[in-house]
Amino acid sequence: MVVPDTSIWIEFLKQNADITHRFLSLLETRQVAVIEPVFSELVYGVRKSRDKELVLAYWQLLPKLRFDSGSMLEAARFANDHKYFARGVGLMDAVILLPVLNQGYQLWTLDKRILRILDTQNRFK
Repeated sequence: MVVPDTSIWIEFLKQNADITHRFLSLLETRQVAVIEPVFSELVYGVRKSRDKELVLAYWQLLPKLRFDSGSMLEAARFANDHKYFARGVGLMDAVILLPVLNQGYQLWTLDKRILRILDTQNRFK
């Protein structure tokens, strides 16, 4: 399963041709999973009611990665232990990254800082 991060969702919603074709293919083959922090960022950033409804519809339809109480603190410890702050990887990035790693998914991102720390097994290309 592939977890698109916020950068990928934004490009998909803007209908960036480079992203949209691959994204639709993954959706059609039911290979996309979502996580609450990404959708929280998306809902926070939308400006039109129609866009918010679309984002929330995807949230309702797609399988979700587990995100429990304490996930933020666990991700902060994980990021601190790996010194991600020194690599420019923020807490929200770690919050998204840790469940992807723990649950054996692949992260699809455009963020070069995250790509530098992801091994090939957990990176969607």
